[in-house]
Amino acid sequence: MNDLEPILDVLKDQNITNLMKTFLKMKKIIAIVVLLLGIAFQSYPQKKQTKSATETVVELTPKKWGFKEGKVAFLKYKGRDVMKINSESGYVVLKDFIFKDGIIEYDIEPILPTFALAVYFHRKDEKEQEIVYLRAPKIGNPYANEGIQYCPYLDGVNMWDMYPQYQAPSNAKQGQWNHVKLVISGKQMNVFVNNKLVLGIPELEGRETEGGIAFTGSSYISHLKIKPGETEGLSPSEGTDLTRHESNYIRNWSITQASELPTGTEPTTLLSIPKNETFTEKIDAERNGLVNLTRHFGNSDKRRLAWLKATIITKKPIKTNLQLGFSDEIWVYLNDKITYTDKNIFPQNMKKYPNGRISVQNGSTELNLKQGKNELLIGVANDFYGWGIITRLENTKGVEEITAYKAPPKIAIENIKQYIGTYATSDKSSKLIFTQSNGDLTVQMSGQPPILLSHLGNNLFEVGLGIELQFDSQTKHVILKENGFDLEYTKEQEK
Repeated sequence: MNDLEPILDVLKDQNITNLMKTFLKMKKIIAIVVLLLGIAFQSYPQKKQTKSATETVVELTPKKWGFKEGKVAFLKYKGRDVMKINSESGYVVLKDFIFKDGIIEYDIEPILPTFALAVYFHRKDEKEQEIVYLRAPKIGNPYANEGIQYCPYLDGVNMWDMYPQYQAPSNAKQGQWNHVKLVISGKQMNVFVNNKLVLGIPELEGRETEGGIAFTGSSYISHLKIKPGETEGLSPSEGTDLTRHESNYIRNWSITQASELPTGTEPTTLLSIPKNETFTEKIDAERNGLVNLTRHFGNSDKRRLAWLKATIITKKPIKTNLQLGFSDEIWVYLNDKITYTDKNIFPQNMKKYPNGRISVQNGSTELNLKQGKNELLIGVANDFYGWGIITRLENTKGVEEITAYKAPPKIAIENIKQYIGTYATSDKSSKLIFTQSNGDLTVQMSGQPPILLSHLGNNLFEVGLGIELQFDSQTKHVILKENGFDLEYTKEQEK
């Protein structure tokens, strides 16, 4: 045993050394952990302080707001400082505040009866702003899909009827405080009512990205807070458009200028149909296939009409339904033949499902597409809130191409004088009178005003709605061609 003692002493010394090394390593690790925890605890209050520093608790006092005298009161209600907005108050505008991204939250109690309780943001003026509003008569109804709505104002037009997808049950209650919170981040917005997400807006539709804040609607407002820059992780990028992958939507059009359409008239005559050369601009569909004519043309207090035209090329003859959303009136022509006309007019109780809003469920018509090139012409009229159209082919099998219409180049008329004069049928029952105006040829049919003709070349002229006029200068005849029917006219001798 005595011989082993030196060896055992050595082993003991090695164990002690190993233990010491392990202890020193653990001590070092513990020191690092303590240091990190200390940094974390020091940074936490600073983070909270930075966050609270961005929050603005808005004073509900007269000096902070612009409003009509006698329509807004600042008082105590249910133990709170409140802003009481009376009926017909107009806009109640927060002074000297520009909001871009972040949170707007407040408590609101409706004062009934009233219709809408609205908050406005990104407000440039009364014409350009965005709005979220509670429809007061729907408060308390969990199945009222129109309980709360978001929409933009474009050139002073409240676009509520163009965005039915941006409305939902409100989750609000009558006779009590309701907490409303808007979280806005770049293109997107989430809306909460009483801590429940009720609206998710994938793309804000207004023109402005920053601006003022305002309220309307008979109500009490309290605990108004604005938190610029706080977006709760909401992406600033545009959200997904679930229709974007569908080739069924007709998204690219040529368009005419808007023109007044007198009340009581319908654009179904030769004079109403636009000439090829009037399609001078292009317009593309926005999200959900909407061609937004209000955004393109702006506001008007008169009934207006615009025409859109597209070309559909097919491999073979096809029958398919054209699903239509429209506001307010529509006329559809395929290859110069009218196939559909209808109205979606909210105030005259001529509204389509869903309750006068635009949707591809508004109407449909069967299209008999011929092999090759087809021209789809649609007139849309409006004189009530939003103006637009959605078009979707139910079936695209056999469709090769859908493009905006491209007008053929204008062909100059050589020796226009050879066509001028009066032509009559053999029994003199019908006459055509040809005149010239600024190098163009016009025709006046019996009892009709003059119509401008489009020159197609080779003595052939287009009237419209499938009607063509073929001249034979040698025989001094002109043949009126209409849907396979020919009628010959002979030039009368000048007296």
